Amino acid sequence: MAQTVSTDIAAELNITARRNDTFTFKLQVTDPAESAPNNSKQLYIAQTDADGSGDDNNQYQAKMTIVDSSTNDSKLELYSARWTSTATEAEGPGSSEPPSATSPGKFYGTQDSGAIKVGGAIDFKAMGADHAAANRVVISAPYNYMSFEPGVYKYDLQIRHAVTNAETVPEYTTWLYGTFTLTADITQL
Repeated sequence: MAQTVSTDIAAELNITARRNDTFTFKLQVTDPAESAPNNSKQLYIAQTDADGSGDDNNQYQAKMTIVDSSTNDSKLELYSARWTSTATEAEGPGSSEPPSATSPGKFYGTQDSGAIKVGGAIDFKAMGADHAAANRVVISAPYNYMSFEPGVYKYDLQIRHAVTNAETVPEYTTWLYGTFTLTADITQL
């Protein structure tokens, strides 16, 4: 008798947003192996200076991609403050651009000042913090990045986990996937 094993931990979550409105989504992440809320897994680790170089590679990074359901053409990509294998940004906040009729949007967000790269469109800074918003990931995009045509799209949220600065093979895990419905707005900008 055949058995099935799935290593896919992604959860299906369908999201609805309104066109030309600011998008903010707060995701609370906990370790299911822990019973008390205060024992939630701390996912954001600011520095991994394992080699003494002073690098501030974020151990956890993220990218969310929204694509056309029928063509798989990218409509919008949202990034954490860092999405790269080194201590430099892949393209960086200055490279953000809203979607257009011919090209997908890319939003890197803004980084908090200082050497530690937190902030971005997918912000891990509250992870492990000792306050009411602890263990939350905040995903956001300004209204002008939510300007693609109304419709039903697909999305996923992928996490990049770098175990050490001297990583050879980082771990990639999809946490969420589903439909992303962008409803039409009535009041025009």
